[in-house]
Amino acid sequence: MSKISAFLVLLSSGLSLASKCPPSFSIPKSDAVDHVNPLIGNGGDTPNGSGGMIPSTAPPFAMTRWVAQTHQNYVSVTPYNHTASTIHGFQGTHQPAIWMGESGQVVVVPGTGSVKSKFEDRGLRFSNDTQITSPSYYRVELDTGDGGKILAEQSATSRVGHLRFTFPADQSAYVLLEATRPTPITNIPTNITYPLGSIAVDPARREITGSNSERQDWIITPTSIAQNARNFKGYFCARFDAPFAKFGVIRNGSELAGAKTGKGSLLSAYARFPAGTRKVNVRVGVSFISVEQARKNLDAEIANGVALEETARRTRAAWAEKLDRIRLEGASEADKEVFYTAFFHTLQYPYEQDEGGRYYSGYDNVEISRHLAWPAHAKACVAKAYCVAHFV
Repeated sequence: MSKISAFLVLLSSGLSLASKCPPSFSIPKSDAVDHVNPLIGNGGDTPNGSGGMIPSTAPPFAMTRWVAQTHQNYVSVTPYNHTASTIHGFQGTHQPAIWMGESGQVVVVPGTGSVKSKFEDRGLRFSNDTQITSPSYYRVELDTGDGGKILAEQSATSRVGHLRFTFPADQSAYVLLEATRPTPITNIPTNITYPLGSIAVDPARREITGSNSERQDWIITPTSIAQNARNFKGYFCARFDAPFAKFGVIRNGSELAGAKTGKGSLLSAYARFPAGTRKVNVRVGVSFISVEQARKNLDAEIANGVALEETARRTRAAWAEKLDRIRLEGASEADKEVFYTAFFHTLQYPYEQDEGGRYYSGYDNVEISRHLAWPAHAKACVAKAYCVAHFV
């Protein structure tokens, strides 16, 4: 089958994948949102064989978009590819286009048994038959490899990801937060660098926080030269609704059980939960300013006790408010899918960057810039602006 034929198959079969949301995740009703298929434009085995679209979960113009991670993304590779068979975590991404790189990401990794931090070790197999993909809700079943299944569900606001994991009753469950990773600095996967970062575990608060300096687009000149944003960092604050039975830090592949802090490259931290724990919610606030600002973003957008269904409802309502402004007459189901998916794509960029009236500016050659701000938007790509409107 040719690449074009494969894409047309995906295009024609996508509606069934995009419209399976359970009733509790289909509120408010919106025919327009139901016809969005985030998988359109994804797939392909080369950058030129793909539309480069990332099937993420987030509201319009979200600062951070959340997506299942099937690949280590970099310039010319997106974090999710529909043709993959394993998922390695759930990534809060700031990659605006396949031709641009990642920056300040965070990855949330569920697992059972021994803690696995390396990308190549932690992948869990999944079937597309168990996957639901929509602008406001994502779910998939992950095979633990020993007969068990993890049900992973995801929604998000602009600056906070909301994940819920349902673990097998008879397996020891954990969630790992990856702060830093090896990252290519061009579109050549062997040209590796090791961004530095930090990680901290606070069992009393049920939080794992951290930062990293990853910014792959510094190779794109002249506006993104390294000197201009040399103090750039992405920060996160992950808060759990389950107590920590055990915890630790992993650096360079070495596990430090019971450790609460770490700095450097190849850095992660994990929390293991009490025996019998089935459901775990984790909300992850993200910031370009500080860990404390990430915590403020979390509290402001998804407060303690907010159910995943409520987060998804708010995000779906935000999409319905935009997409329902245009009603189609005489359109077939396929026509609706093409149109509303294209409309959905145009509303992903540029993304919001203000946080509580401030934002970090990488264009200022100072240690850290905090500006009073009206809602600021950044990270757009001229080519992508055309692509999202026309690639369907």
